[in-house]
This record gives sequence, structure tokens and C-alpha cells, in this order.
Amino acid sequence: MKVDLHMHTTCSDGVYTPQELIRRAAQANIRMLAITDHDTVEAHVSGYTRSQEVEVIRAIEMSSRYGEEDVHILGYDIDVRNQALQSYCRDYSQRRKIRARRMFQRCLDLGYTLDAQAFEALLAKKGSVGRPHIARLLIEKGYFTEVGEVFHAILHRGAPAYVPYERESIAACIQLIHQAGGMAVLAHPGLIADGLEAVLQYPFDGMEVYHPKQRGYFDTYEKLACGHHFLMTGGSDYHGTKGRFPENVGGFTVESGQIEAFLQARQRSNA
Repeated sequence: MKVDLHMHTTCSDGVYTPQELIRRAAQANIRMLAITDHDTVEAHVSGYTRSQEVEVIRAIEMSSRYGEEDVHILGYDIDVRNQALQSYCRDYSQRRKIRARRMFQRCLDLGYTLDAQAFEALLAKKGSVGRPHIARLLIEKGYFTEVGEVFHAILHRGAPAYVPYERESIAACIQLIHQAGGMAVLAHPGLIADGLEAVLQYPFDGMEVYHPKQRGYFDTYEKLACGHHFLMTGGSDYHGTKGRFPENVGGFTVESGQIEAFLQARQRSNA
């Protein structure tokens, strides 16, 4: 059975609505997926994830940091109406909007002409706003051709238009996920350049072993997960962004057998 446990929608920085993402997943013969939007559960709260063809897991991708490294934490099978989790999402929505306004202004200061109305429309939507939204505004104006190009030029950490923002600690994110009845999984550990071993000391339930950025190194992360007694998960980290693999839904999936222990743990906790 094809599975994808890491996918994003327009409720954060994906290009497809939850309904369209699920429809495309069904066409790609994916039978289980997790919508893991950044710091928001809007897709699940709004009831956009019902499907008879695809099992949709209620999930989130939370933003944290270890030193100067971004650390993302996936929460699976969460109670999306948990009050503490809802408070977290509201707080992060505001933080992200403040940050987005500052980055938008920096782009203007750098001489880019952007559509203020389109930007305000982004801020008015529910969910979370991030760098990819601003990148797409720049692409629409013809300054760049791909989101990755924008990030490389002006939106990576330390770049002229980049603005950092305060994040919750790793421990706090894991605690929130557990309080909401979910399982906490370290996302794409291969993207943590420094301090990974220290990060792995936190009480995660699992690790994202199968991720596009970790192709060719699955054995390494399988051993790492086993060594820390973590459940193994996997997903495409799909956004639908041009130039970012996979560009198509179904371009990267995992087989249910690869994550059997995780699926069994879900069954036990949901029984």
C-alpha cells in the first residue's frame, strides 16, 4: 500500500487545497496520507480532509530549533481541537504574519515592486504564512523563476530579506503533541547539519527515515532510528513547488511495509 506521511496544502505553504491534494493522491493510488501543514491544523479543523478513497491522518509540522539549526517535528493522530494545540497554532499564526510583513517590507526596500493587495489577501487567510508565499509573489512579478532561486538569492538565513522568528523549544513541541494524544516524530533529520545526536536525545516517538533529501542514505537513518528505539516513518514533504522534488503527487511514496511498526502503533493507540 502506498503511503505519504508528509504533505502540505494551501493552509500553509503548499500549492493545492486539502481537497485537491487528496483527489490527486487518490489518482496516484496513495491510500494513506498525512496533511502536515506548518504550525496549523486548519485543514483538519475545517473538515476539508474527508475522503472515502484515502485515509487522512490528522497531523501537523511544528517549528523548533536547536542552536542555529531548524528542527521540525511532526505530530501524528493529534486531537486537533486540543486547547493547548489550538493556542499554539493561533500564536504561531500571529508570529508568522508579523514576520511575513517584515520580510515583505524588506523586499520593497531592496527595490522589488510587489502587489500589496495580494500580500494582504495572504495574511487574511486562515492557516500559516511563510517565505514560500513571498517567494511566489516575487515569481509572479517576474523577478525569479522558482522558489528555490528566491530563497538562494534573498530569503535564506542571513540573506537581505530574511527575518528570523521565535520558536518553541523541542521539548515544548513534543509535550504539546503528546498532550494532544499524538506521536512526535523528528522530521527529515538529514537536514540537521550540526547537533543531530543531541536532538535525538529528546523523547521522540519516531524518526522520518524515508524523505527525498535522504535518498541514498535510508540504511543510515534506519540504523539510527533502531539505535534510538524510534518508530520509522516516511513521506515526500510535498509542497507542489516548481523545481522542488517531487513536483507531482505520488512522485515519492513509501510502502506500508517499510513503516509497519508505526502503523501498528497507530492501531494500538486508536483502538
